[in-house]
Amino acid sequence: MLLGVAVMFFACQNETVTEEQKEVQVTEESMEDEIIVPDGEEDATLEFNDESENLVSPSISLDLEMSSQSKSSGPKAIKECKVIDADLCNNPNQPKSNFWWPETETDYTSGFFGTTDDHKLKLTEYNDGSAHLTGTTNAIVGDCVVTIDVWFIGKSNWTEWQAAGNDWKDEGGCSGDVKENLNYYKIDDTRSTITSAGSDCLGQGVYGLTQRPEEKYGVQVGPGGAIWDSNVGAEGLGTWGWITDINTNERLWVMDFNFLLECADIEKCKDCKGDVNELTLEFDWCRSKRVKVYQKKGNSCRAVKIFDKVLAPHEQFTLNGVNNDGSFGRYIYIKIGHCYYTKINTNCWTKIGPGYEKGVFNVVSGTSTDGGELCDYVKPDNKCYRHWFCKYYSKCRYW
Repeated sequence: MLLGVAVMFFACQNETVTEEQKEVQVTEESMEDEIIVPDGEEDATLEFNDESENLVSPSISLDLEMSSQSKSSGPKAIKECKVIDADLCNNPNQPKSNFWWPETETDYTSGFFGTTDDHKLKLTEYNDGSAHLTGTTNAIVGDCVVTIDVWFIGKSNWTEWQAAGNDWKDEGGCSGDVKENLNYYKIDDTRSTITSAGSDCLGQGVYGLTQRPEEKYGVQVGPGGAIWDSNVGAEGLGTWGWITDINTNERLWVMDFNFLLECADIEKCKDCKGDVNELTLEFDWCRSKRVKVYQKKGNSCRAVKIFDKVLAPHEQFTLNGVNNDGSFGRYIYIKIGHCYYTKINTNCWTKIGPGYEKGVFNVVSGTSTDGGELCDYVKPDNKCYRHWFCKYYSKCRYW
């Protein structure tokens, strides 16, 4: 009985909200002549000429080719990890290290490299299932410094890895059997390099890197991934490779990566920095309207049209800036029909992001030139967003 009452109560609550929203919509439809009107802030410096009605877009503008490519090409970094030297199971004959490059495959007492104040490694993970190990590592004994530029590809969990015919390489370290907790990659030998410099290096110059001993063991990353470290369950990475001649691919020396990881998710969003260069907006109105959007070209006052379409109710559309850096400049200017309606600040002087509203336009998403993806906008309380001149405040929309 109590459950039934609760269901009826919440159903009534939902119905009430829906009815309120419908009532507001009906009221606003009747007030269209008061809502779809200029905001009174038209920019007198915006100049229109015969070319202003020619639609301009980054895809056809020659001076935007570079900015257009830089905005949307390539994977996004999602996690960045600091590399920490592994303790090699506290073996007194082996120092803490992150990289092993011995003269022979069975030389377990030399060839160790590690972190110093001037030489550090980091691992960056991307949303396409790849990871990039970069930085430098210093010989524990001697003056050899190795620059690491190694890519890992094909991220898989244990189930996927095993189903593809691969396996976990149990070296008998101190991490325990952790195979089901790990993610697995393979070294991308087409774009991975090891560059060495110093009188004590086994070789000097640029070398290639390929998986060892068999590709099926791959790169093991996750809790216990640093097989030779006594911190059981700590995030880590372990893999094995051949250092190769960059031209002939001849196998020259063996190497290992074995280290702990201290990871943090990369911020998925940032406050607006620089200038806005992309916005996706929702047309939040109950009837279809023709919408045109303009911006000033570069440092001039000349208006250029960047969008022109009849939008259906609640249709979303994306705008891209057409300045040389892909930005909009200080404002975008919006017309509904042939009349000016409002402008939106796009030079980051005013905070903007998903949740920002200006009249009947809502920001769904966006990016800025120096900040990347925009964070959610937090609306100030008690402000009417849809009516410039509200005669009847009880009829304004506040959500």
